[in-house]
Amino acid sequence: MTIKDFFSTTGMDEHPTNYLFGSFHLLYFLIFIISFILIFKLVKSMKKEKQDRFINLALILIIVLKYATEILFIYEYYTLDEPLSSYSHPFLNVNTFFSFQLCGVMNIALPLVIWFDIKPLKPFVYLTSILGGLAVVFYPVTVLYGDPLQINLPMFRSIIVHFFLVLIPLVLISRDDILIKKKDSISLTIGIFSVAAWAMFGNLFIDKTANNMYLMDNPFKIAQIPVLGDIPDGYHVFVLAVMVFIGYFIV
Repeated sequence: MTIKDFFSTTGMDEHPTNYLFGSFHLLYFLIFIISFILIFKLVKSMKKEKQDRFINLALILIIVLKYATEILFIYEYYTLDEPLSSYSHPFLNVNTFFSFQLCGVMNIALPLVIWFDIKPLKPFVYLTSILGGLAVVFYPVTVLYGDPLQINLPMFRSIIVHFFLVLIPLVLISRDDILIKKKDSISLTIGIFSVAAWAMFGNLFIDKTANNMYLMDNPFKIAQIPVLGDIPDGYHVFVLAVMVFIGYFIV
């Protein structure tokens, strides 16, 4: 792999379901688990000041990687006669500044909530970040695509960002930054419906070919997952809602 290969979007349109539950998926899952355990223990052994420094650096990295990837998409749009992927877009594009995907929203929300200490939003943002990060580990559509051994910037960003979306909130929860209570279920419900409405706005009015938060098309159909893949588009949203509820409960 060369530097040129790294700073490209090659392979991003090649669907990753070829690797679901296969050897590369298992390898990614094992690396995630082992790395999480080791780094979580390391951070927990630090004094609070060093933990804060580590968390801030991780949050800065999340922001930098998000917009560095957007710069790559914009660069390819303007410089290549034929963009390497459908992710390329002009500067004056909503994706340059915002995201309609759950994890993309958390990329921005998690740093802001932590840095500005927005307490009312912490339960929703912390738990949703964990849930979104874990969802990608189990369904790595933005990690395994094209040649999984050819790491590029978008793939690297996804691996790092989703790792920190799980790690940072769990570190903060473990040191009692917030205490999850039953009454927080109300704010969680309002939060998830708000994010879903935002994603649907993107699907219906910004990019009618998008499938933000998988609200338009059944993602399990493309992956040919038994039973779940047989659910018609539209009805699959009810299954996703149940899965999200169970996910919040477990987290």
